[in-house]
Amino acid sequence: MSKRNRIIYAILWVLSLVGISFFGGPVSYGFFTLMTLLPVISFLYLLFVSFSFRIYQELEGKNLVAGHTVPFYFILKNEFPFGFSSIRVRFFSDLSDILELDDDEEYELQPKTGIKKNTKVLCKYRGEYEVGIQSIEITDYFCLLKRKFNNKETLRVIVKPAIIELTELKTLNPNGKMTKESAFHPTHPDVLVRRYEEGDDIRFVDWKSSAKSGELMVRKTIGEGREGIGIILPVKRCGKEASEYLPVENKMLESAIALSWFFLRKNSPVSAYLATGTAEKDRKKGYYGNASKEHFHDLYEWYSSVEFRDNLNEESLYFPVINSPEIYRSKMVFFVLQSLDTAAVSAIRKIHEQNIPVVVYYVSGLADELKGRKLPNTEFIQIPPEADLKEVM
Repeated sequence: MSKRNRIIYAILWVLSLVGISFFGGPVSYGFFTLMTLLPVISFLYLLFVSFSFRIYQELEGKNLVAGHTVPFYFILKNEFPFGFSSIRVRFFSDLSDILELDDDEEYELQPKTGIKKNTKVLCKYRGEYEVGIQSIEITDYFCLLKRKFNNKETLRVIVKPAIIELTELKTLNPNGKMTKESAFHPTHPDVLVRRYEEGDDIRFVDWKSSAKSGELMVRKTIGEGREGIGIILPVKRCGKEASEYLPVENKMLESAIALSWFFLRKNSPVSAYLATGTAEKDRKKGYYGNASKEHFHDLYEWYSSVEFRDNLNEESLYFPVINSPEIYRSKMVFFVLQSLDTAAVSAIRKIHEQNIPVVVYYVSGLADELKGRKLPNTEFIQIPPEADLKEVM
């Protein structure tokens, strides 16, 4: 409609110019003056409205969780004695959705009245970002000009990751034979040794270690002296824009939480490690050890507070974790990665050296990203950022 009105206005202005050129007179000059001032009047109107009408918006909820909706409302208010025409509100849409409302809808505000709209907002990802009304677009009465400006009082929210309850893991199904047998049915010798005890299988005697120590030494079996699982989560940010890195970070945390809750419900302790590359004195900040089912709430809050950073050294990212003795007490280790780089492969191989089975969950939207990836005693599973974990894990 604006384009059509502008064409009509252009034709009328040309006709008014023709009128004063060929006919003159007060009517022609009056019409020409009116046509010339009309855009100026429209501009002043838009300027006044943009500084005059009021916006109020509110979320009716404190605890926001990714993938869940919360009640949301906004109010447009006109406190002046003349009406405001054609107001549109544009919502933040990359990281959140406003349900049941179309941001192309036009609102007219009668003198000294307001409009209230009740709806819900869906936050797509874990993180801190803005939701609700992003900008306002105003059109004048003649539909000649538009003015768009950003909302100065936006809503900034902190969203926690969702808790996905898994009933099974593909890596523990019969098809995942390697992981199932290795983790829960110790049958293979480990590289660690201990003193021989009566009843030990003589086949597991390590003759080389026995000769060095002067007494019989046997190799431990996987699972002996180990309990629970370990989860390793690198926190290096991948990308510069929030729309690029938040979906990946959200899915990584959801995956780690889902794994933790799955094993805790089975009374298997969980230890979580953040790969940060920080010095030994700071390592405990990135470690939550030996959690039980009763600790899940605290563990969930710990995951929710994880901070991804882009200033981490990739080469030393996993160094504190793989040099931690706690990780080698795990029956199984899960890596939740966004990049399968040289440092990650090196860390996986280090875990292999202790014959601990490894499962790598690789969060990436690129098709066939893991095609051809093979490491001994390791299973790779790709998780697209928008995937349903119940289907892919």
